[in-house]
Amino acid sequence: MYTISPSIASEREEVIQEGLARLIVPRIELYRREDGSIEPAWMPVFYNPHAVVSRDLTVVFLKTIISTRDFFFVDLLSGTGIRGIRIGLEVGGQGLLNDVDPRAYYYIKRNILLNKLEERLEVYNQEANTLLNMLVFSGIFVDYIDIDPYGSPVPFIDSVFKPLAKRAFIGISATDLAPLSCTHPHKTLVRYWDKCIRVDFNKEYALRLLLANIALRSAALGFSTTPLLSIVHRHYVRAFLEVERSYNRAYKKISKCLGYIWYCLDTLERGYTRDPSDVPGCSNGRKPIVLGKTWICNTVTSEVVERALREVSSMSFLNPDTIKILALLKNEAEINTPYVRLDKLCGVLRLNMPKINVLINELREAGFKVTRTHMDIRGIKTTASLEELKRILLKSS
Repeated sequence: MYTISPSIASEREEVIQEGLARLIVPRIELYRREDGSIEPAWMPVFYNPHAVVSRDLTVVFLKTIISTRDFFFVDLLSGTGIRGIRIGLEVGGQGLLNDVDPRAYYYIKRNILLNKLEERLEVYNQEANTLLNMLVFSGIFVDYIDIDPYGSPVPFIDSVFKPLAKRAFIGISATDLAPLSCTHPHKTLVRYWDKCIRVDFNKEYALRLLLANIALRSAALGFSTTPLLSIVHRHYVRAFLEVERSYNRAYKKISKCLGYIWYCLDTLERGYTRDPSDVPGCSNGRKPIVLGKTWICNTVTSEVVERALREVSSMSFLNPDTIKILALLKNEAEINTPYVRLDKLCGVLRLNMPKINVLINELREAGFKVTRTHMDIRGIKTTASLEELKRILLKSS
């Protein structure tokens, strides 16, 4: 049985792979709050047990997309090294784990040795952008790069594309949900180049804004990005993207998928447009607000989600939330319109909020596609127009 240092331990990730590794928690109580939750900030090296779904999805995504164990990956901001170690154990490949903190460097090395991965994983103690630029001139092409920062990934996005192979993949997290969802609009404008307002689908807006920013930055460097699997969960946005080195494809991608969302504050009507001057009026006669530029194509790919669901059937150690999110994503992939928060819409109509499952059945009986969304328990995604949704809500009440 392998052991691992307390800084990398997690009750939710005790078993990494059956018969291979077990994470032991001898001193985890030192980092536990009075309410029983783990406080990552108290640990000598940052480790967040609540990001287990993010790490699960990384493993599932790579097992789904990469058909061979012979690939090269970089875990850019490793912390304790748990993500890179899980990739090495559960997926395979050769990996480079990096963190600028000397204490993290120590724990990563220790944990790699304890899991007997020293022949396949190397450790670096470099500033992230410096390491990526070093890889550019090394002649080594990377198949997958993972960026999981504390806060915004913006300081690393421009560097991440340079060492990638002609066709490669990246996984990017953003924990700055407040600027992305327009809680702090000044930061949103400065960091993501978007003058925004608060909307009822704020979590989906956060995801679309991040995807748009990545697409613009990559296109400037001659790379096209396609989101294959994207989620908003708890405190973070997580996106997995395919990256292709091609100015032509980058041009086509941003021409097709970067646009605007028009939104009516009083009625909650919304829609996509590529021309901000060509938007319909609100049903109450007022002019809608135009948001963007933002991502207006799908945020997930149906084929990838279906393959991922087949993959998880043999991965019994995954967190239940991971499987639940993937199941919802399968339905969400068929509906590209932003979700509607029912409590907000019912507030506009001055109705009591109905049971969501009852409303979903009525929408399906009316011939519309509809599903809950993993982003918000109060939200649904549907192909019905807002007027049709209001009509059915009023009929139900």
